[in-house]
Amino acid sequence: MKLVKYLSYLLLAVSAVLIVLFYAQGTPESMVSTILGWAYILFGIALVCMLVLPLFFRDGKKMNKSTLIAYGIFAVVVVVAVLFSSDAPLEGVTTSVEPTASDLKFTDGGVMAAGLLIAISFIAILVGSLKNLFSK
Repeated sequence: MKLVKYLSYLLLAVSAVLIVLFYAQGTPESMVSTILGWAYILFGIALVCMLVLPLFFRDGKKMNKSTLIAYGIFAVVVVVAVLFSSDAPLEGVTTSVEPTASDLKFTDGGVMAAGLLIAISFIAILVGSLKNLFSK
């Protein structure tokens, strides 16, 4: 478990250094690609941890069932978000490179999926708290 602790400290330290470098430079536009690359790396680590770790650390059949249900809910939310996403560009936004329709649909679907997952998380926390409050 100390490996996870030290890895977390390392990720936090790299993030802090990048944030300081971002704001220390006079023109932070030069660091945007670096920050985005680091965000992709962190997202990849989180995705791998979300998918792999519950398979190794489980407490029996009930945990297996709840893990599979969580994977299913995640997949349904992503599919629904992509199905309802639009490939139309935003009004008034100009870019040097025109994105393709699939890029716009993927980006819109990602934003919608993130919003849906945040809303679902908030509702789950609220319902769980209310359930614990009234069960006592």
